[in-house]
This record gives sequence, structure tokens and C-alpha cells, in this order.
Amino acid sequence: RRGTMSAYGDIAAMATLLGGRDPDDTESPGPSGAPFNPGALPVAKDDGVAIPAVRPGKKDAKAIWDVSELVDDFDDDSSEEGEDGSGLRIPTYEFMYKQAINTADAFLGMAHNKDPGSRSCEDMVLKIHLPGTRSMRELDLEVETDRLRLRSATYKLNLYLPHKVDADEGKAEWDQKLETLKVTARIRDEEY
Repeated sequence: RRGTMSAYGDIAAMATLLGGRDPDDTESPGPSGAPFNPGALPVAKDDGVAIPAVRPGKKDAKAIWDVSELVDDFDDDSSEEGEDGSGLRIPTYEFMYKQAINTADAFLGMAHNKDPGSRSCEDMVLKIHLPGTRSMRELDLEVETDRLRLRSATYKLNLYLPHKVDADEGKAEWDQKLETLKVTARIRDEEY
């Protein structure tokens, strides 16, 4: 007779046809009669071999680097205070990207190497909102290939950039009405 069977019923019927239960389904009991599992392993007693203790303050001769070398000094000035003594604030910011396309790229799909992702963009734009700042003269800006540092009497910003940029060919523009600094830098075209 034909009928619908559940998945469990199909597997049970196949097991019966093939000769019963699978020997891998059940574990053979261990020496004590209990099933054999990691908890049934005997616990080793102390074999008398001394385990060397870690000695603080002593340098490991085989170490590749020292712990002090692992500290990132990029944002080491978290205790710096502004002129008013209340500390420096981190401004809000946003990344945007520019992509150079022409009409053939947009309407005919001619650019085979372009996609909407940021890896196909030529320029990276960083907008930093600095409320209370009157002019660009109040800001100290430093742009490197992989990071940006901004300082003022009120704000500080230390950022690792999402893409490497050409730090020598960038530009910064101040929008006094919006109290916003716009930093534009050319993305370096690098193969991964």
C-alpha cells in the first residue's frame, strides 16, 4: 500500500530493510559499564613532574615583541582638556564617496570596472560637524595615508580611514553656515 510517510518513518523503514540499527548509533559501554564519553576518561594523578611557574618581570628570550610595543599611541591623549577645563569632545562625522562616471557609464553600462561599492570610487569625503567653531583657523588638521587627526580648543578627532588616501593631494573646505569641515582626499588605487 502506498501512502505518505514522515521523514522519521522513512528512515526507520530503511533501517529495518538494511538489517536493523546502525552500530554507530549507540556507543559500547566503557569498562565500568557506563557509556564511554570524555567524562568517563580516568583522571591522571600527579606524576611528580614539576610545572614551571611564570615569573613576573622576566622577559621571554623567545618572544617576538614586548607588550609595550602593542600599545597604539595614535589616540594616547584621552586625558587632554580644552580651554574651558571640561575636556575635548568628539565631533560627529560621516564618510561619503565620489565616483567619476559619464553618460556612457550611466545610461549604456559601458564601465565594466565600476560598481556602486566604495572600491570603485575615486574620492573619499569626510564631513565633520563642529558646532560652535567659527572658522577653519581654529582647527589643526593632519591627514596621513591611513588616518586623520583633528584638534581644536573644543574638539578632538582621531580616525583610522576606511581606505588609504593620497594625503598630499587632498583639500579641506569650511562651511561657516553649517559649521562643517569637508575633507576630500583621493583614494589610492591598490590591489589586494
